[in-house]
Amino acid sequence: MTPRGFAIILASVLLAGCQSFAYPENKMSEPVALLPRLQTLFAKTKPVCFGRYVMEVPAEAKLLWGFRDFSGKIITHVGAAGQLKEMAETYRAKELAKSKTAEITYFGPGPTRNSIEVRSFESENAKAYGVEEYMTFVSSGPHLFEWFYGGEELAPLVRGIRARDNADIPTAPGVCIDHGFVADASGSYQEIFGAGIRLPSLPDVSFSVDSNKLASVDGEPGLLTSIAQQRKYLGSRYPKLTTLREGKRTVGVWQGEESLVRRADGTHDFEWEAVGRERTTLHPAVIGARMYTKVAANRIGAADQASLTDEEAVALWDRLLDGVRFRVNAPPTQTGDPVTVRSGETTPLSGIWRASLPPGHPQADWVASKSGILRQKGMPMIRFGLSPSDEALVVWTWMGEAGT
Repeated sequence: MTPRGFAIILASVLLAGCQSFAYPENKMSEPVALLPRLQTLFAKTKPVCFGRYVMEVPAEAKLLWGFRDFSGKIITHVGAAGQLKEMAETYRAKELAKSKTAEITYFGPGPTRNSIEVRSFESENAKAYGVEEYMTFVSSGPHLFEWFYGGEELAPLVRGIRARDNADIPTAPGVCIDHGFVADASGSYQEIFGAGIRLPSLPDVSFSVDSNKLASVDGEPGLLTSIAQQRKYLGSRYPKLTTLREGKRTVGVWQGEESLVRRADGTHDFEWEAVGRERTTLHPAVIGARMYTKVAANRIGAADQASLTDEEAVALWDRLLDGVRFRVNAPPTQTGDPVTVRSGETTPLSGIWRASLPPGHPQADWVASKSGILRQKGMPMIRFGLSPSDEALVVWTWMGEAGT
């Protein structure tokens, strides 16, 4: 059984002593329209971004950042740009204090301006086994970013980081972090991102989304099969939850499953999950969403009562979940047909363009090795100067707007 399964079984055991509800005859099997109170809530909306995703949420929503790992954990120190050297020095001292044989192997400039990289061994044993630790500090705009990683692999990402206001939604490929953005169109790194929202007018409601690009999916049967297995495993100890809706649910490009239940104490416990066997940026190993009502002091079920009826809870869930999508429709999150032009044709979009020749062409590797070029909308696409027959085979693909 997977770790996820054990976690849910534990939660189920804790619920088993609660008052039971019989399963209803008529489940909510169709999407539920917004009732008047929720229509008012969604009268004004805004986009919020995290990782490579964007959510359309009510204007009053407050974004809550979860864990961020983009080839290393990232922490944002808001307004602390001036403390770059101080924080790096503090980290160096902390590493040296780990043991008498701790060693700093490098302390100096990082891959970009206003950055410091620190490399160290925490002990002789760590050095003997080649376990070198990296930490990178980057100052951008008014903020300081602490990256629990470093080295040549991370250098392209460090060079692509910039500060941003959290209300700013970048249009270039890359990932949103708290008060920052990291440009990246490669999609070649591990990505773990999570975020949630709180609604002031519905203080007991919690909605969150998380994804893990390279999580292990071996033995992961999917949400509904996992629930069925837990029900069979626990038998009479499994809580008699009121099921509002359960079944397949596609969100964007992700084909997943959902389970919407109400606990005996009135808490709405909604979950959606898609398992991506490809384990790619477009189809991460796991992407899922959760929504609870009756939340207080960060404890599920701690509020006196849920602020939403069953119908309102399902309608809110549908609206929020359907608002989750990729932020940019360009590689590595291309969900539609790619935008392409031929050499010499007018470019329909501004941004980065990359050329290719058909596989097997003698000059395919040479053309592919050329870095992307920046062209503005309306400009003619450049030519490589190949023979007319070869030039006619070159396809330029739009890779997204240029990062800033």
